[in-house]
Amino acid sequence: MDVQRRDFVLTGTLAAAAVAAAPALAQTAQPRTPGPGETRGGSVLPGDEKVQYTGGTEVKRLKIVNTADLEIQAEKILPKGGYGYIFGGSGAEYTKRENLRAMEAVGLEPHFLAGVLKPDLSVTILGSKLPFPIIVPPMGSHGLAHVSKEIGTAQGSAAAGTLMVLSMQSNVPLEDVAAAHPGPKWMQLYFPADRGYAREIILRAKAAGYSAIVPTIDSTLAYPRDNNIRNDFRIPVSLGKGNAPKNETDPIKAAQMMSQRKVDLNWDDMLWIKQETGLPVVVKGVMSPVTAMQAVERGIDAVYVSNHGGRALDGVPAAISVLPRIADAVKGRVPIIFDSGIRRGQDAFRAIALGANVVACGRPVLYGLALGGNLGVQSVLEYLRDDLYIVMQLAGTPNIKSITRDYVVSPRVA
Repeated sequence: MDVQRRDFVLTGTLAAAAVAAAPALAQTAQPRTPGPGETRGGSVLPGDEKVQYTGGTEVKRLKIVNTADLEIQAEKILPKGGYGYIFGGSGAEYTKRENLRAMEAVGLEPHFLAGVLKPDLSVTILGSKLPFPIIVPPMGSHGLAHVSKEIGTAQGSAAAGTLMVLSMQSNVPLEDVAAAHPGPKWMQLYFPADRGYAREIILRAKAAGYSAIVPTIDSTLAYPRDNNIRNDFRIPVSLGKGNAPKNETDPIKAAQMMSQRKVDLNWDDMLWIKQETGLPVVVKGVMSPVTAMQAVERGIDAVYVSNHGGRALDGVPAAISVLPRIADAVKGRVPIIFDSGIRRGQDAFRAIALGANVVACGRPVLYGLALGGNLGVQSVLEYLRDDLYIVMQLAGTPNIKSITRDYVVSPRVA
């Protein structure tokens, strides 16, 4: 089987062969069957470390007509399992589809004759000044997209001058990614069940120069993703588990330990991160005004509105639909970061008008990485930047702060 391209399917063949070769093993105690939501895309089995995988290899600037085209082009070059992992959402993918539909339902209301010559796209978020308000969100296993892995993404986002949020589930160690991105960067955290391991990760991030910790709160259990199940796909261990526990050298055990998350997350866990690191904490996965208000009341430094791009709990509203009410609850007391549905400059404009301070764009960045490495990432970010510039000029907004609800037609609010 060719595992290098579209026919890549990870199966239980190795495990089945092992059982057949050693029937006596059937008499021994078997591992516990995972409970509901415990099996993740990162879950592994013995033998998985032998499976090889290769993503995109080209490094080149991209001519981008729109980001939807990148998705089509990436499917042509990526292994089936890897593409399905990036492309897919959870469950019936209602939320993934709704993110795009609801975003398009927010109309723009331009103010012509505003005398705007050159809009200023710069913005400051948690002390970091950015040339434009579009950042790279945390996404795991960039090696599924390109052989340069997170290094390519870091180099591309640094060249564009923007902030990158590194996923704890990166293939490359956080220290190496930090070296490739000398600019502003934050570290995402899936809170481990092992508190010592959690401490290790956040202190490594602080030592490496990450200026904020971003705990994800919407993925304590894994909601089934049809593409992964259909393709029998698990992220190949051979791509690397860069942020595995330092004291665990066995790649399978390390990967399994990384998938063991604290299920009963609470606000004390969020405050513990602040106490341990002294860094700002950005809570990611906020989808209700109640959660946003609780974050502000407890001293959390920023609220990250996101439904995980439709990859967590399926059936929740589009992120853009809940953003206005969350912004009303926050009342400008802390910054708001937004993702889930950003595909053009218009989308960034819409989200900012409805209350976001900065937005993040996920899948298009990974498709850019797949097609062009670090230059592909840079191309995607610059495409979004340039599109936002045009929208701002045509709409009559001289700077980011001037983009308000006066410039959009009221959307349906969830």
